[in-house]
Amino acid sequence: MANKLDPMDLKQIIQLHLDGLSNRNIGVTLGISRNTVNHYIKLFKASEYSIKELLSFDQAALRSQFPVHTTIDNERYNALMLYFEKVNQALNHPGFTFLHHYGYAGAC
Repeated sequence: MANKLDPMDLKQIIQLHLDGLSNRNIGVTLGISRNTVNHYIKLFKASEYSIKELLSFDQAALRSQFPVHTTIDNERYNALMLYFEKVNQALNHPGFTFLHHYGYAGAC
């Protein structure tokens, strides 16, 4: 259920960073969170390789150097993700309202 970043995105983050784009613009360009970009830029800078050297790595080397998935793996997190998936499916149903379907009438 966790969001995964494609290893090719890592190379794109590196290239766009070298091209001078801001982390916000990199996120918008790739359709990922700016915080995700910030996270990987910090990892790149902290690695023993320069950012230009990292660009020459193949996908397998980048994947082994920088994990491209969340490390959250517990029962509660997985249950919440399933719940939110069901809520998102229900949101697309005609006539769905949080007020009626989830009992938020007393909260107003």
